Amino acid sequence: MVSKGWAVKIAERHVAGWPQPDMVIFDVRPHRLGWVLHSQSERYLLTRETRDAVVGHGPFLVDEVDGSLHMIHATADLENGAWIEEYLEQVRAIEPADPLRSRIAELVDRHRRFDALRLLRKSAPDLSPQEAKDYIEAVAAGVPIPEHVRSRLPRQVRRRVFWRLSGPNPEPGA
Repeated sequence: MVSKGWAVKIAERHVAGWPQPDMVIFDVRPHRLGWVLHSQSERYLLTRETRDAVVGHGPFLVDEVDGSLHMIHATADLENGAWIEEYLEQVRAIEPADPLRSRIAELVDRHRRFDALRLLRKSAPDLSPQEAKDYIEAVAAGVPIPEHVRSRLPRQVRRRVFWRLSGPNPEPGA
């Protein structure tokens, strides 16, 4: 796990390269993914004058696993935002929960395969009959959905709310 002190050093190294010469990290909080750090102009923190504020950037996240640095959109809900699931999928390669699969599995378990097939075809109309059958069979067998089927399932379009700013930054001696 990345320590608070190391997380601050990672973020300070990043803001040191910004055109605003007096950027500082002023708030650090634990988060379930690591550390959330807020930065602002030192001048603004002293004067509280709007003209001294640096605007347009959100907080940083230093991943607790590898120390990678990410910027989070200023409007993102840090604790409950949908971005967290996307982050886990893209950064940590953790598969998101598939609500469709759980509904299909429930129908298959109750020996209602035809209803499961009908629900799947309604939810994913681009699947061919064979692809829908492959999906149902994978769910019934308790194995991952075949890639040729997964690639054809509808995807929720999300607006981007985090950006990777660095690769891993392992803490020395950890």
